[in-house]
Amino acid sequence: MCLQAIHWLRPAGARSWRLLDFGSGSGILSIAAARLGASVEAVEIDPLAIEHARHNAVLNLVEDRIRHSRTLAEAPGRFDLVVANILCDVLLEAAEDLTSRVVENGALALSGLVATDVPRIIARYAPLLAQRRPAVYERGAWRLLSWKVA
Repeated sequence: MCLQAIHWLRPAGARSWRLLDFGSGSGILSIAAARLGASVEAVEIDPLAIEHARHNAVLNLVEDRIRHSRTLAEAPGRFDLVVANILCDVLLEAAEDLTSRVVENGALALSGLVATDVPRIIARYAPLLAQRRPAVYERGAWRLLSWKVA
């Protein structure tokens, strides 16, 4: 669902745009965004995952478009699209950091969630996003929530 969200939520017609991939793991979302023209900040705490993600970026010829960091503090600036496919508790903890990184008219997509996580995520993120309600997408047991940020 996150791959689809990147396709739907990326800035239409933009020649250059920025994506923050929080909890980037193997780098698949970073690679997809880079192939769609994004400059990517990939944040991952696991050094082995970062090594693997760097290797995958080289294999996909996008290593020059992806910068890897271990913390959000190392990923400067704001982004047209912030994507996080990670556990609910991590998303709850990072809510203020993630929402503050989205540019005006940008988007936020959160996944790695199950149905019982959705009310907690909405309750945490809605006050940070002018009480906007997210679009909720379902695939089997998994959920993705997305917001357009005005």
